[in-house]
Amino acid sequence: MPLYTDTFFTQTKYKTQRDNINPYTIEDGIVYDLKGKKLFLLIDFEKYEHLLFDRSSKCFLSAGSMFCGALKEKEIIKDEIDEVAYEIALDNILKKGETRFHWEAHKRLLNNLLKDTDFTFDYEVSSMSGIIERSVEEMPFMCSLYIKPWYPSGKGHLTLFSGKRNNYENKFIGGFLKDPFGKLLTGYKDHDGDNCFIPIEDLRKAIKGPAKSPCHIGFIKKRKK
Repeated sequence: MPLYTDTFFTQTKYKTQRDNINPYTIEDGIVYDLKGKKLFLLIDFEKYEHLLFDRSSKCFLSAGSMFCGALKEKEIIKDEIDEVAYEIALDNILKKGETRFHWEAHKRLLNNLLKDTDFTFDYEVSSMSGIIERSVEEMPFMCSLYIKPWYPSGKGHLTLFSGKRNNYENKFIGGFLKDPFGKLLTGYKDHDGDNCFIPIEDLRKAIKGPAKSPCHIGFIKKRKK
C-alpha cells in the first residue's frame, strides 16, 4: 500500500510572473508608462527594456490567467485568457480606489466571465478547513500566501492551488501549487513553481497572514437557482 496518493486538479499550462511586462506607449520617440510618465527614449529601448518588467507584483495576473486556463480546461468557459488580456480586463473593471490586489475586482471580472455558466466565483479568508474542503471537490482554486518567512522582502502572494496529497488513511497532508514566482520552500531560489508540493505544516504557516491583511482563497461554486 502506498504511503500517500497525489491528485492533480488541473493540467493547465504553468505561467510565471517573472516574464510579465508593464504596458507602455510610444509617442514621438519616447516610451511612456500608461500614466504618462516618461521612461526612456525609444533609441535606448534595448538598454532600458528591463525596466518594463514587473517580476514582483504581477502574481495576481499570472495566477488569475492560470485559473481561467483551468476553467477552460474544465469546459466551464470557452476562451483562453492570457496575462495581458486578464490585466486589460481587470484595469477596465476597477473602481475608484481599487487596485489589482483587491479581491472584489477579481470577483467582478471572473463572474463576468462566468455569467453564462452554472458557476459563480467567490472568495473567503483562508483556513485549513476551507482548503481541505475545496480539495475534496478536486477543483483548482486561487490561494494567497504570506511569503515573508521564506522571502523576507515579500508579503502577500497569489498562487493556483492545483492538487493535493492524501496519506494512506486518505487524510490531507499537503497541497500542490502552481506558483508564478517559483518554489516557496526554496526561498524562491528555484524559479520553477509548477506543481510544487507544500506540506500541511508549511501550508498552515503560509496562509497565516497579518490580521489587517489576511490570506484568501478564491473558488467557483454552483450557481444558486
